[in-house]
Amino acid sequence: MLAAQGGLCAICRVAPAAHVDHDHATNAVRELLCFNCNGGLGQFRDDPAVLLAAVDYLKKHAVGPGAGEQPPAAGCTTTPRLGSERRDRRGPRPGRRRTDRPAPGQAAEHRSGPHGPAEEAHG
Repeated sequence: MLAAQGGLCAICRVAPAAHVDHDHATNAVRELLCFNCNGGLGQFRDDPAVLLAAVDYLKKHAVGPGAGEQPPAAGCTTTPRLGSERRDRRGPRPGRRRTDRPAPGQAAEHRSGPHGPAEEAHG
């Protein structure tokens, strides 16, 4: 099945097929999906009517260049960004603390607190 799908997800045809999708009513295996597409089907309860309503919703609220246009034809060389891959263009999210740490073997930069250097605060 994986070879027949070219190793790619049966829905998006971009990401690696890593999950066996099945019909929850019959347990029959359908095809192989990527993490995002498999999870998406689950979030929409495998209901085509809900998925079509989501498509209509997205079309209704589409803005910007290409809004409302047909998706690229099969074989298009552009790769759509999926799921968490989109986060990098949004930058840091407010309310999250920085998690940058020094490389292993390097000392962390010493920062002074509101009452001066840490050595004086413990002095």
